[in-house]
Amino acid sequence: MKKSEFIINRKKGVLVVYEGISGSGKSEGIAKLSHYLSAMDIGSTVIEWNSNARIRKWVKSLNRLGLLTSMLYSVLQWLSFLLDYWRIILPALRKNHIVIADRYIYTGITRDDVNGAGRWLGLLLCRLVRKPDVVLFYDTQPKVCHERIRLRGKALFHTNKKIHTNELIKNKELHYLEEMRRAYIRLFAVLQQRSMNIVFVNEESVNVHTSVEGYIYRKRDYFNYRVSNS
Repeated sequence: MKKSEFIINRKKGVLVVYEGISGSGKSEGIAKLSHYLSAMDIGSTVIEWNSNARIRKWVKSLNRLGLLTSMLYSVLQWLSFLLDYWRIILPALRKNHIVIADRYIYTGITRDDVNGAGRWLGLLLCRLVRKPDVVLFYDTQPKVCHERIRLRGKALFHTNKKIHTNELIKNKELHYLEEMRRAYIRLFAVLQQRSMNIVFVNEESVNVHTSVEGYIYRKRDYFNYRVSNS
């Protein structure tokens, strides 16, 4: 999707969402956009998925005790999202700020899908929360993502017990990443039909953040953004 094809969201503020499987390169894209906005003296708020420290602690404790089911994990991640949404995301948008989301509701939907918790709760919430102005889906090949995760030295976390216990699956982390990519593609194929601004970013994409910058400037024709968060 070219920036000239973007549909302008008439609601206040700009919500830019970065999605993709772990290791897909979202963080680099967010850093580029944040740097650009900062250089232009335009304020922005960056929010990470599941940023609530208390809920993350609960998840770790329940997982350590062997009590963390896919459904319980689903409920906790949605609780964390809603707390961030009502406390941080929505207030910032109402103040006409730019919000950059390192994962959004689509992460929860695809994880629930792959983990076996079902997508119904996420799809319901999808109708109730703010639709993003632009979604950047980093569609990096799972093998590349898996190698990046391996180099980080950090294990990939998920609650899909069928994958954990299936002895026929040799590389369980890679298999999970492949399932997540398929779930993302299924979801975004549907959402693209609903007039959403979804950009598929791959390894050949160049300066994709400039498309978002162009959208922000176009939307400034409708609203005057605050140039700082103070």
